[in-house]
Amino acid sequence: MASGGDWDQAIAKNLEAGFYNHAFCPVGPEGPAFCIWEVREGITAEDFQEFIDGPNGVNFGLGAWMNICKEINVEMAGKPPYPRKF
Repeated sequence: MASGGDWDQAIAKNLEAGFYNHAFCPVGPEGPAFCIWEVREGITAEDFQEFIDGPNGVNFGLGAWMNICKEINVEMAGKPPYPRKF
């Protein structure tokens, strides 16, 4: 997941599609891992789930991860911890 090569291209492609991963936070070797994603306005929860499970998502369409997506109500959390991309 380091910068360079195909990874930079994947990040650019995801940004163009309206998705940006701010953080990947594994809890332990056997999981789980928590990720913070930002999506462009107008993208639905269903759109995001389709993306994250698809070929451009974290398991590259292989079904390697069980992705359970939850929206964060930023208004309740206060200021977002990361600079917004969209």
